[in-house]
Amino acid sequence: MRQAGVIAAPGIVALERMVDRLEEDHRNARFLAEGIAKIDGLKVDLERVQTNMALFDVGNLGVGDARFVSALKDEGVLAGAIGRNRIRLVTHRGIEREHVEKALSAIENVVLDIRVDGMLS
Repeated sequence: MRQAGVIAAPGIVALERMVDRLEEDHRNARFLAEGIAKIDGLKVDLERVQTNMALFDVGNLGVGDARFVSALKDEGVLAGAIGRNRIRLVTHRGIEREHVEKALSAIENVVLDIRVDGMLS
C-alpha cells in the first residue's frame, strides 16, 4: 500500500484529538440503543452496545431489513442493513443528542407505519 499515510492520518487525529468526542459518540449510541429497546417490535442487545454503534433486529415487525432501512432514509435517517433483519446505526462527529432524538422519533414513525399499514408503502 503506497499511500498508507493517507489512510492512517484520520486514525491518528481521532486518537490524539478526538478521544473526548469518541466518548460522547459512545454515550449517544447507548442513548439511541436504549430508546430503540423501548419501541415495541424491535430487539436490542444492550450488553453489546459498547462503542458508537447501535444494532437492532426488526424481525418481529414482519418487514425485511432493506425495506426498513429505506423507510428510515425517507425519514432522514441513514442506517445500514447488516444481515437478515438486522440494522446498524452509527453515531459520529456531527451527530449530536438532538439528532439521536430525531432518529428515535423517525424509527418510531416507521414502526407505527408498519403496524398501521401492515407493511411499508
